[in-house]
Amino acid sequence: MWKYYNPVEVVFGTGKLDELGQLMAERGLDRALIVSDPFTHRSGVAARLKECAGGRVLDIISEVEPNPNCDNVDACARRARELGARSIIGLGGGSAMDCAKAAAAAAAMDCTGLELLRGRPVTDALPLIAVPTTAGTGSESTHFAVVYVNGEKRSVASTAALPDLAILDADALDTLPLYQKKCTLLDALCQGIEYAWSVRSTPESRAVALRAVRLVLTAMDGSLHNQREANEDMLRAANLAGQAINQTQTTAGHAMSYKLTSLFGIPHGRAVAVCLPHVLQCALNHPERCVDARGWAHVRGVLADVAREMGCAGPAELPRRLWGLQAALFRGERSEGFRMDALDVLARSVNPERLSNNPVALEEETLRALYARILAGQPPRSC
Repeated sequence: MWKYYNPVEVVFGTGKLDELGQLMAERGLDRALIVSDPFTHRSGVAARLKECAGGRVLDIISEVEPNPNCDNVDACARRARELGARSIIGLGGGSAMDCAKAAAAAAAMDCTGLELLRGRPVTDALPLIAVPTTAGTGSESTHFAVVYVNGEKRSVASTAALPDLAILDADALDTLPLYQKKCTLLDALCQGIEYAWSVRSTPESRAVALRAVRLVLTAMDGSLHNQREANEDMLRAANLAGQAINQTQTTAGHAMSYKLTSLFGIPHGRAVAVCLPHVLQCALNHPERCVDARGWAHVRGVLADVAREMGCAGPAELPRRLWGLQAALFRGERSEGFRMDALDVLARSVNPERLSNNPVALEEETLRALYARILAGQPPRSC
């Protein structure tokens, strides 16, 4: 067992969920509302957590949708106010935890989720405990709360949205379906890569991001077979990636993925994993488009570090290696259901702010060409 502050207090260890009541008592937390999703509720994890809280949980709200919207946030905040809740527990994957972050602020400030997304400063929030039941998003360690508005990804970004406590317990991964495990581990892996090469990266964030990449790759096989030690390492990897995002934010792989998710219902981690190999290949094809002030030599050096962690001889092998990994994981699974008639919508959908973190410039024409290969299921193509 270990714990640290960064700045979220993280308590890590198998069996820590059973200590929830004690952990809450030590921090003066009570009258909690659990914010979760239907699957986590059906799996029994939410009921178990309420029992472990020893009377410190008032109720469970379990209607959070994948890629939550303002209605989800407002329903949770409204229920918290009705109950007189004094704390929130976000239980689930990134969707549930992000909804819990936004709801904790909306409940304390007596406002709506849409007001927060429109830029109302987060001046207050109910104390928040984050309990991930997936190992991918690292949301338990970030100051972002992702909420969708009319199918478009938006974010509340504030240090006030940071959880006060995160509990990382491998027991919480036991009920996660295999398909979701594949998607979430790819999310953690791609986050590590993106945080390493972002124009906002620092030596510290790169070290954390590369460690996350290393942990995902070493723990992947064991975690897919639900081995306890591997699940613990995967939780570590996701948490490290979450720490890195607070410094660097995401790049083009994530920016391109969001509309794939909202249009086709493809899980976030899988969407990122089909986009990022093409983004990496484009960078290697066009070093003259480098916009990182540290220059192409720096970017290539970072890609060499990532390639080494991925078992590649050099950066040139990295896009195909990543593309091959995601293709192998989903071989025999349901297809993404992509349609070429979405090409124009996709090319226009990418958030310019997130593209600004990408070390190589991507214009709409380039995005269109990359999406065309993605929709066709083609591998990255070098010049």
